[in-house]
Amino acid sequence: MTVIKMNRRGFCKSMLAFASIAAVPACETLKRKYYASAFNTFGNKHFIAKLDENGNIVTQVEIPYRGHDIAQVPKDKNRVFAFARRPGNMIFDIDFSNGTLRQTIKSQEGRHFYGHGVFSSDGNRLFTPENDFENQQGKIVVRDVATLNIITEYSSGGIGPHQCAFLSDGITLVIANGGIGTHPDTPRKKLNLESMKPNLTYLNTKTGQIINQFHASNNQLSIRHLAVSKNDKVVIGMQYQGEKNQRVPLIYTQYGSSQLKACDVDQNTWQKMQQYTASVCIDSALNIAAVSAPRGDLVSYWDLNTDKFIGLYKNRDCAGVALADDGFLLSNGKGVIKRIAALSQKPIKQQVTSGIKWDNHMLALV
Repeated sequence: MTVIKMNRRGFCKSMLAFASIAAVPACETLKRKYYASAFNTFGNKHFIAKLDENGNIVTQVEIPYRGHDIAQVPKDKNRVFAFARRPGNMIFDIDFSNGTLRQTIKSQEGRHFYGHGVFSSDGNRLFTPENDFENQQGKIVVRDVATLNIITEYSSGGIGPHQCAFLSDGITLVIANGGIGTHPDTPRKKLNLESMKPNLTYLNTKTGQIINQFHASNNQLSIRHLAVSKNDKVVIGMQYQGEKNQRVPLIYTQYGSSQLKACDVDQNTWQKMQQYTASVCIDSALNIAAVSAPRGDLVSYWDLNTDKFIGLYKNRDCAGVALADDGFLLSNGKGVIKRIAALSQKPIKQQVTSGIKWDNHMLALV
């Protein structure tokens, strides 16, 4: 069993919070909730699934290319956009109400997507990180959701923009610029490992102006995934591109004008993650972050009041993490969905769908 490290104050706070949840009957704490995630079959077919809080697939829609992350259209709860995995050049517009692929959106010539995107709060605009691969420049492309025409585009502030998210003002976009140059002719080859310049960029989406940038302390720490808390604290998951035997922090936070701050844990825990993190999810009510590390077969938990490690859960080939009413929903590459309370070692529910592999991201639908 994993030893959970927590100071007295943090322990008491967490136990009070969990006790308050446990005191309410399950039928009252859990409303019917749904999620979306991409999955692949062992027969190399690709799907986007809608699933319930117990991991049961409710609807599945086949797509022609491997999906990665998903965004829900704010004005239509049954409609999601699924983004093709890098270096894919397609976005899949999916209607869960009738289980259909409405249309496919393709990137413009000389561009590809990075598997992520986000809608404006009013649902009128779609923002996608894209690679201008001939010029090796990152772009944020803005599309009109009604027509899917491109309205404008902005510099992402770096190379390899991966995941992005809005702050609470609905105007400021925070962008994880991974710093890795790639080209679709050799899609998984990294072209500039010695000259990487990863950064976290804040962009004003009304003007295109870069408001601020924060750089990783190590230029081979690729900033890839992020989540934003209700008070606009950003939690960042990184992937290290340096020597295999090096132990480096992989999870950072950034708030306000402060520099990137490495979360606090011993070197052995960083080593367990094997230099790679994937999905980042925040429970703002408990001020806890959960971060998956697929190569390390674990999900780690972090106290965002202190930026300290508070525990981990071993989950083989773990993938997506999404917020549930009573904890987190975890997926993996073995077709398993687990619903589990934060810091618990025993799932509340577990569902196995044989013959499939869940992709690295999962979305809680609203």
